[in-house]
Amino acid sequence: MSESPLTIDTADTPWVDVYRRLVEIVVPRPIALASTVDAEGRTNLAPFSFFNAVSANPPLIVFSPALAGRTGAKKDTLCNIEEVGQFVVATVTEEIADRVNACAAALPRGESEFAHSGLTPVPAIRVAASLVAESPVNMECELVEIHRYGSEGGAGNLIVGRIVLLHLDPAVLDEEGRVLSDRLRAVGRMGGTDWVRTRDTFAMPRP
Repeated sequence: MSESPLTIDTADTPWVDVYRRLVEIVVPRPIALASTVDAEGRTNLAPFSFFNAVSANPPLIVFSPALAGRTGAKKDTLCNIEEVGQFVVATVTEEIADRVNACAAALPRGESEFAHSGLTPVPAIRVAASLVAESPVNMECELVEIHRYGSEGGAGNLIVGRIVLLHLDPAVLDEEGRVLSDRLRAVGRMGGTDWVRTRDTFAMPRP
């Protein structure tokens, strides 16, 4: 380094500034398009980029809806999963990125992001939440546990879900059933308003 590094003490820094640096550093981030329903059966659809796979046996994925920054209120996705205990996570692709972004709008509780975005709900097989017709990958999940990390704005709520059914569009598969990235064309999040495509790949065999 030509200059001394900037050192940030997170204890003395507003959490919003820490958040901004984190989303600029932890990149690219995959996006969980989370489909849920509330106890009355009303649908909700929202994207989350604090998302990953954590176990194959059992098959577990995680994502984290943060509490609202200004009010500390729970997001509808979190409320719905607490009520119903099930959800679907769909893959976000280049083709549907703009409609997924529309799902991030702050709609009144109970108003469907499916209708707002133009994405299509399809009944799932094992869970109450809907599949996303336009996504080539849908994972039906049952809630395992929720880890809560605070009660103020920006605090994460880590949702751990077990995949019970995995739906794959044959159009993104090769002859052996492997998902090909150049067919999937997933997108991810960077810092700020930036998104990223996954077309520029390179192979590196493990030693």
